[in-house]
Amino acid sequence: MPEGKADRSQGDPRVVLRAHVADSGRTYQAARDINVFEAGSAAALTDAELSRMATESTTRTRSLIDSLSSYAPVDLAYRPPADATGALTAFLDSPSRVFVVKGPPGSGKTALTYHLADRMGPDVSFQLHSADSWDLPRFELAAEILRYASVPRSGDALLTLEQGGGRLDRPCVVVVDGIASQSRFDAVARQVDRILRQVTVPALRFLLVVRTPPDVEMSAYPVLSATVYGQSGARPRGTSYELTPWSTAEARAAWNRSRKPREAAFSELPTSVRQLARLPLYMRLLKAAELDSTDSETNGYRLVDHCVAAVLPASGHDPVDLSETLADAAHRATPELVPSVLRSSQPPPSHVTDHLVVEAPPLVRRGADGTPLFIHDVVREYFLATRISALLEEQGRSSSTVAAFNELAEKAMGSAAARGVFEFTVYGLDRSAPDLLAAVMVSPAVHVGSTLPLVLGLVARGGVRFADEHVLRVCARRCRREASAELARSLLAVPLVADALAAEYAPWLAELLKQFGPAIWPQLVTAVEQSLDAQGIRHLLDTVDLDHADEATFFARYYYVFLPSEAGSSSDSLGTFLEHPDWRVRAALADGIRDKRSPRTESAQVIMDRLTYDADYKVRAAAARAIGQAGSELAEHHLGALLTDDNWHVRSSVLQGLLSGSGEPVDARPTTVMALDLLRSERDWQQCPAQIATHYERLLLLSGVPSRNPGSAGRTRALFELLREARTGWTPLPGDVRDALVAEGLSVPNWLVRREAEAFTRPTPDPGAVPSVPSLAAPSPPDAYRRLRGGRSIQVALDLHDLDQAIEVAQAVAAAGAEFIEVGDPLIKTVGVTAVERIKRTVPHVTVVAEMMSADWGRDQVVLAAEYGADVVFLIGPASTASVAAAVDAGRRLGVPILLDVPSHHVSAHWIADMEQAGVDGFAITTNIDIGVGSNHPLARSQALRSWTRLPVAVSGGFSPTDRTVLRSPEWDVLIVGRSVTEAIHPTAAARLLTQLINQPE
Repeated sequence: MPEGKADRSQGDPRVVLRAHVADSGRTYQAARDINVFEAGSAAALTDAELSRMATESTTRTRSLIDSLSSYAPVDLAYRPPADATGALTAFLDSPSRVFVVKGPPGSGKTALTYHLADRMGPDVSFQLHSADSWDLPRFELAAEILRYASVPRSGDALLTLEQGGGRLDRPCVVVVDGIASQSRFDAVARQVDRILRQVTVPALRFLLVVRTPPDVEMSAYPVLSATVYGQSGARPRGTSYELTPWSTAEARAAWNRSRKPREAAFSELPTSVRQLARLPLYMRLLKAAELDSTDSETNGYRLVDHCVAAVLPASGHDPVDLSETLADAAHRATPELVPSVLRSSQPPPSHVTDHLVVEAPPLVRRGADGTPLFIHDVVREYFLATRISALLEEQGRSSSTVAAFNELAEKAMGSAAARGVFEFTVYGLDRSAPDLLAAVMVSPAVHVGSTLPLVLGLVARGGVRFADEHVLRVCARRCRREASAELARSLLAVPLVADALAAEYAPWLAELLKQFGPAIWPQLVTAVEQSLDAQGIRHLLDTVDLDHADEATFFARYYYVFLPSEAGSSSDSLGTFLEHPDWRVRAALADGIRDKRSPRTESAQVIMDRLTYDADYKVRAAAARAIGQAGSELAEHHLGALLTDDNWHVRSSVLQGLLSGSGEPVDARPTTVMALDLLRSERDWQQCPAQIATHYERLLLLSGVPSRNPGSAGRTRALFELLREARTGWTPLPGDVRDALVAEGLSVPNWLVRREAEAFTRPTPDPGAVPSVPSLAAPSPPDAYRRLRGGRSIQVALDLHDLDQAIEVAQAVAAAGAEFIEVGDPLIKTVGVTAVERIKRTVPHVTVVAEMMSADWGRDQVVLAAEYGADVVFLIGPASTASVAAAVDAGRRLGVPILLDVPSHHVSAHWIADMEQAGVDGFAITTNIDIGVGSNHPLARSQALRSWTRLPVAVSGGFSPTDRTVLRSPEWDVLIVGRSVTEAIHPTAAARLLTQLINQPE
């Protein structure tokens, strides 16, 4: 957003509240005010009309930004995160189609989108929309995009958008702001998913702005979730960029940079005020409100309340009446956020009060349709929470009050808007009726899974009065009694609990550790750091049983918290961990060293001295991973011993640590240089096992060090993986490294590696070019397989034992137009995974599916299949969610979709949802016809499965051209056939007949 003009009234809360217009997603309504174009109904559009999507979008966005630029006082000018523009640029260079920005209210999400639209230059067009301005049950996003760009719709808006998108001469980013709940996200995501399925031009992109917490779940929208940028990083799946509150240092710099005369320095502010100032929105309010710097109970609600109290008297109306009117407007705007037990008190009709509402600027303004709009979610939520608080006070201590709290908390678990109302309601009652709020907290009927954790989260922030020692003791006892891990985590975040429990605190922590285990480790160690001194930590250690491995593992993992920094080999506790009979405890010490918070003290050196020579190879492997990531100060003493260990798993762990270290280039780390010197001088490393050779050669490639085995299998695999990862965007490579890899790849004999290298030498496609139907030839677009939903595809399974016969059948069915050829498990077991490579080389333009029978080792199976040319990996066999997620990550890294078999005992909506969240791209129902006539028909299971998921479903069951009912059934997306084609005398004719039958009109 451009910096605004100076204003004489910069300290006036009214001016600053007006400035929030520039930070609010609600202001995208202005785009509708500017755009008076109405979609036409022409039968056919001219090229000129279709081609103006980018230019008209740019013009309209520019007008919108210019119209809002005067609202930002110069001393509070917007400063974007340093890496934001780079992140969006990387997104536009990637194959992804969706960029998701998340963050809490007031963190600057909308301001960031304005900044990006303003600064990205003429090479990128932006459209700025807000979901708040749409009638979500009836809106059509394709029509809104056309309307914004002044492109008439010709009948079907989606078809018109497809035609117009094909004429884009630059990327066009459609920004959708105002997503503040799961239900609102669902409404938008359905539309985006639908557009992505049909409008395949890469130039049309989406930027979704999502308010959190809580986070939204997007796995129900397969195409959208598959093409979200940034899923390979450390961010949660479905997040491209996350705006978090400023650090204290960042907030201090921002505060002091715009500090006025006589304004307190940041360091002089109370702790609660400094915490509020970490959000840009609240910093602006703090500067405008000029709160008493001695006020130690300031929170977001009181801050907004102070500003509102300054604004309302200037309206010319009675402040009390106007406040009620604004509460009515907030109630009408979001009636779904009011608990049902309070809905008997309905606001008056809008025509009675709207004339007052629009006379209360800058809190509200009139929208394009004349209805009042609050300038920010926070303001609307303040007034609604004030109304709810008053209604709850009227009810007093009653079961209805507790029920209302529970209902509002349940809403807050799935809606960021409801979360804001819930928090302001708690703050409002804490000021006006703290006893009532305390009574709710100790009520046996209050929910331990939602209400108590959410309220305690506010207690942890400080600035509330109701949470006295009695309330906290009751919550702590209830946590143990009802075994709620969520409640335990929220209590651990409240430092006041330590004072409330006093001498009982350490035993209480020990009980939580025993009861919940690793589920609360991070919160437990934070509570210890915040609340216990050295004597308290000693008391805690005396309370637990360190002979018990599950408990001892925790203390070993966070040894740097529980052991004095000067501890040496004589430390009793350290000796207990180092000599513990359970290997997990000893390995946990190495995990502690890998922690970025772990100081490089004498204890760390003692630990590495012992673990490097531990009798158990698993412990030495943990130490090896720590050495690879810990830095040269620890590595120089033990790197040589671990790289020459008598177990290859230990040696490989060193390489994995080196390859997964910090963000700096591999070859810039001192530890890497030391390791390379040792590796090249050790004879064993020149003949290491195949799976380890890949890691070794990868390290050499990334470091620019020539290999002594340039034509080895390990070198080939490492080269293939790096080139493929660069193509999928998983591993960004410096230009010189990428060029060196491409040059080497073009010269190797392996045709799969050459194909990867040649992809970098092809001209960059025109961003506006209309592609053909997306190919699944690897690496496939991340959403390509998921687009099969609703289609009619044939997959021929080569469940044969003879490779020559399989090649002959593959050629025949490819000639007949089969989309997928599956290399079956019998062929892979007979010939090896080279069968996949031979089939792919025979039919390079057909999608080859590798059937891998072990889903429990899915990651390794995916990597192996991809290295031999598989375009899709079909995993069969039971596996945990973690195993499937690991396989999915490997698939994303290498551009290979994952098709997962659904065992009959797992056909349930819950299991399917878990696998969707893990990230699979499709499901398959397989029925072995050798079972005979007693087997269940696969279409019965497929019907249920397709009702639970929007991913494509493949079905097998010995089908042939005689199964006319099956061929015409809508209950499958991919039909897997085997013997009816592979054992036919004329496979080409059999495959062609099946293809004709499934595609002919009924």
